[in-house]
Amino acid sequence: MPTAPVSPVPGFPQVLPEHELERAMKLNIAAGFLGMFWLAVSNGMPLPLLMQAVKASGFQLGLLSGVRQFAMLAQLPSAFIVEELHRRKPYWAVAQIIQRTLWVVPALLPLLLPDRRDLWAVVIIGSLGFGELLGNAGTAPWYSWMADLLPPGRAGRFWGARQRVLSVSVLLASLLFGIILDTFASRGFLGFQIVFAIAAIFGVGDILVHMAVHEPAPVRRTSHESRWHRLITPLRSRDFRRLTFAMGIWTAAVTMTGYSGGLPSFFSIVYLKESFGATYGQASWVFIASAVGAILWTPRIGRMIDQRGARRTLLYLMAAGPFFTLAWLFVTPGQCAVPGIGIVPQPIFLIGVASLIVGGFYSGVTLCQTRLTQALTTASGRTVAMGLHWSLVGLIGTCGALMAGWMKDHLQINGICLAPGFAPFSYFQVLILMQVALAWGVTLPLIRGLSVSALEG
Repeated sequence: MPTAPVSPVPGFPQVLPEHELERAMKLNIAAGFLGMFWLAVSNGMPLPLLMQAVKASGFQLGLLSGVRQFAMLAQLPSAFIVEELHRRKPYWAVAQIIQRTLWVVPALLPLLLPDRRDLWAVVIIGSLGFGELLGNAGTAPWYSWMADLLPPGRAGRFWGARQRVLSVSVLLASLLFGIILDTFASRGFLGFQIVFAIAAIFGVGDILVHMAVHEPAPVRRTSHESRWHRLITPLRSRDFRRLTFAMGIWTAAVTMTGYSGGLPSFFSIVYLKESFGATYGQASWVFIASAVGAILWTPRIGRMIDQRGARRTLLYLMAAGPFFTLAWLFVTPGQCAVPGIGIVPQPIFLIGVASLIVGGFYSGVTLCQTRLTQALTTASGRTVAMGLHWSLVGLIGTCGALMAGWMKDHLQINGICLAPGFAPFSYFQVLILMQVALAWGVTLPLIRGLSVSALEG
């Protein structure tokens, strides 16, 4: 008979017996493995390639990316709702299942609107944007749930090990989806229909398995504080404000170039396809390289977080990661021979190699952010504090997505090359330089200013 969880200190989450904790963590990882097949579509190369296939404009690309960032504002009202509930899991599961199911909408467009292809981009933005609102409604409850479940002393190692397994799943999903899209490239929209249907099924499977993960009873507030007071309380922390603003600027910077959690997406994938004629499979190689980078680096980064602290680790990653994105300045229209693969566009090879670092380091940034938000919040009021953090990060990140979309449509740069033989500068190279400037000029100083004593191991 399993041992009941205990709460040795009033006002703190329950403490699970070790074997129950291990079971919960394994189930979490198993669920996430399924979820990565959905994430490989939602944050990977199929979605931007779908938008490119339906002839979405730069504005529409930026709008879809921006809507997804703006939807993070849903976390705040959701957090207030969740803090009144006795359990977070049922609320979270309903919102997530509806969101994942909506990803079948692109697969249904040829059946529902066969003669109105001009509306497909609008319907995709609308349906997936609404899904993002529901998805974000569950983000703060999930992070709060995980923060209560995981002992702080081993959280970094867990997130690092989890990210490694999830990156393997992303790699497999990317290979599968690249093969499907290339196989059915001559069959119109069929490849995208198959891919998005698979994503929806695996995404729902993630949530169903996750329902078996133990949820400690949330610590509920006993005082009758107003919502305004509960909202303003975390903002009184200087470290909370600095972290939130820093991660908002970082999110805006990486969103401009189409990176999400270390995985290339949106503008980077569209740029490779439009400017260099990359096939679906070749575009997936860059995505796969980023996943391999996460597999290689995130376990080490997780241990580093536990040993040296999340702040110090984040400084290393933000200092080094953007340097490797500068590889985008050296792409050429040429091709190169890759042993065992054949002839591929030079940008695919170059950016693939760089992504072995960028994918790992940028994934590590997310791990550090997760650990720091846990360290800067308490069990009482944590859901609202996390909802506020992610909402503000999303609001700031929206600006980066909209800026990138506008620049894709309107920025015209002709005849400027870094050196003979390299591809001419375009809106995308400008976005890369802007990302690096924001990372080194704004986020690094803000993170450096966080209080060391509270956050270093």
